[in-house]
Amino acid sequence: MLPSLHNAEIAIGDFLFPWGMIISALGFLLAFFVVQLLERLGLTRGIWHLPLFFVALSVLFGCLLGLIFAP
Repeated sequence: MLPSLHNAEIAIGDFLFPWGMIISALGFLLAFFVVQLLERLGLTRGIWHLPLFFVALSVLFGCLLGLIFAP
């Protein structure tokens, strides 16, 4: 998926992206799809504050992906 990182930046074209930005974006997208799936299945009725749950999932998935793909 991601190449072996020797520095904390990924070159896409002539622009260097910090790897944390890409990992955070992937965590955000993964949390978005999980919340959408939970909404379709009707499992979010018991969640008190859905936006706070979404932020917590984004942070959780970002941290887990960061642990897996750490340079």
